[in-house]
Amino acid sequence: MNDERIELEDLSREELLEVFEGALFELVTEGKEYPEILEMTLALGLKHFVGAKLAGRTREELVELFLDSEAAVVALVDFAAEQGLLEEA
Repeated sequence: MNDERIELEDLSREELLEVFEGALFELVTEGKEYPEILEMTLALGLKHFVGAKLAGRTREELVELFLDSEAAVVALVDFAAEQGLLEEA
């Protein structure tokens, strides 16, 4: 058994998921051989945001948000914070 496998097998399920997320982030953002994966990952995140935070809004609310790009960005940043993706200052 190699050292990396031993280290991974010592982690809890939650720790393993966190390490896996970090490794995927590194692969997608730093991997030069997979440029289309970065675009796909971005699209996946936006789709998740729209489904989780915007799908429940009324048609009128969606029109207003679409027309106010600053409010849309704020909603996206708020969602990122809810997901634990932002470091506290």
